Amino acid sequence: MITPAHARTSVISPEQAIPGGAASRSERRNARQPAGQSLGANLIWMVAGTVWNGFCQWAVLIVLAKLGTLEMVGAYTLGVAIATPILMFSCLNLRSIFVTDQHAAFRFHEYFTLRLVMLAASIIAATGVGVVEGDRPELVFFIAAVTAAKALDYVSDIFYALLQREERMRAISLSLMLKGTLGLAAMAIAIVTRGSLTSVGVALVIASGLVLVFFDVPVSLNLLDMKFVRAASECVSRAKEMFRGHRRAGRRLFALARSGAPLGIVVMIVSLNLNIPRYFVERSFGMGEQGIFSSLVALMAAGSVAVGALGQCATPKLAKYFASGNMPAFRRLLWVLTGASAALGGAGFLAAAAFGRQILTLAYRPEYAARQDVFVWLMAASGALYLGSAMGVAITAVRCFGPQLPLFALSVITTTVACFLLVPTMGMRGAAAAIFISSIIQSAGGALLLRYACARSRIAAVTA
Repeated sequence: MITPAHARTSVISPEQAIPGGAASRSERRNARQPAGQSLGANLIWMVAGTVWNGFCQWAVLIVLAKLGTLEMVGAYTLGVAIATPILMFSCLNLRSIFVTDQHAAFRFHEYFTLRLVMLAASIIAATGVGVVEGDRPELVFFIAAVTAAKALDYVSDIFYALLQREERMRAISLSLMLKGTLGLAAMAIAIVTRGSLTSVGVALVIASGLVLVFFDVPVSLNLLDMKFVRAASECVSRAKEMFRGHRRAGRRLFALARSGAPLGIVVMIVSLNLNIPRYFVERSFGMGEQGIFSSLVALMAAGSVAVGALGQCATPKLAKYFASGNMPAFRRLLWVLTGASAALGGAGFLAAAAFGRQILTLAYRPEYAARQDVFVWLMAASGALYLGSAMGVAITAVRCFGPQLPLFALSVITTTVACFLLVPTMGMRGAAAAIFISSIIQSAGGALLLRYACARSRIAAVTA
């Protein structure tokens, strides 16, 4: 069972979190604080890494728009829209749970095992959806390949959890840069040489696998002062131990999955909230229009990259401040997070209103620029969306998991109803308006949830 966040802080060493005998040795030593860099240095690295990775993801759409067709852009974005919610749920947000688990309720090998099991299930599920949704074998294969590539990224993500808890954001940033650059290069080569979605899917799988094997795993082992052979041997030992005690291991994995299920549903709903309008646009107006709309949404999501980077850097510190009762420091850091989010949203809206047509023409093609009105609606929604993301980071840091579910369920229901009413008559503008409405609900509800979590913590501290 996870220890309450308001209990006494006790940060463990990374050796306690890895498979094998290192944990027993570390348990004989005093716990230590992470030896990572300052918040400012970590923020610079994470902004650099996530911005570059986000740019490369956006550049994939640019290359498809410039060298391919609207139908190819639509097929690619549809495949990503199907794979992403399934993967986000299957990951159960284990990284956040691991980073904020100040008392080591679960061991790293348990997080890692559960992640692999859930990712395998997600690939099967996404492929099944592709069979139902896809009208040709190439699209079905592409959906399966995209899901597999992103699944490899989520294997890297569980290694990022080790690095993030030690506040080694530089290594995570470099990995993100490599993933973005190699994925973009592989995709571009596939488009130029083969010109098919199948080749793009295979290229993305290869790129993600190379970074995982040759960068993420070695860097994580180096942080833990472990050699690959020793780590592999200890993983085998842990696997045998779990197999022998499979009932107890199964119960612990189920308990961990149950802890992560609310967050898994939340992040899936967050992903669905942006993807549901795409489904409505594709059903009402076809793959080409869905491709244009998704390309505009990608520009809106650019600011969320910076918000996400700041959130990743702030999460460990917010968790420690809250767990130790240092609420003044907690509030100061939260103000920085929300202020940056609001500033990014305002800047994006002004840029879209003043230079939207030029931005869309330069980024894509003239037919995209004809939808500047949709772009302005989306950037208006971005401010509320970024604030909602900042609130979500703080709520997760205080380990308020379950209450997030009703809020985001309300948000996705609002998006669905608004799309049902607005998209048939207003087209893309209706889809953008639906995102705007749900973003307002998400941001306001997040603020109320955070206030509730802090009040609950004060009551617990008084009665303890």
